[in-house]
Amino acid sequence: CKQPSVSKSQVQQPNQLASTMTELTNEEVTNYFKERMAESKKVAASRGKEARIAAHQAKKASGVQTWRQMTGIRLMAHEVSHVGNRPFMVGFATVAALGLYAQTKFSDEAKEGSTYWSTFHGDGKKAGH
Repeated sequence: CKQPSVSKSQVQQPNQLASTMTELTNEEVTNYFKERMAESKKVAASRGKEARIAAHQAKKASGVQTWRQMTGIRLMAHEVSHVGNRPFMVGFATVAALGLYAQTKFSDEAKEGSTYWSTFHGDGKKAGH
């Protein structure tokens, strides 16, 4: 039985392939650990008193107001935008509309006949009961 002859270059190819695989693996592992280290440093930078102070200053510098800092129309518009407040706002609008309607229909004759109006807004004399 004759054994196949193997040249010296054929023997070196598997060794080169193994060393190339090792280099690639080492490079991949090194890159992986570099990424993990960068991630760890980023997480560590977001912890601690200094990080909280920096985050608070950045939030203040952004100019966005919290609902506690809002007043007037801006606060009302912000509250109306919340889904949970919609039923309240519908009720509020209904009462406001009915109040406005009642106020516009309150004529001079109705004012004269009203005990409240004649007492507090009229001539100051109580109407006879």
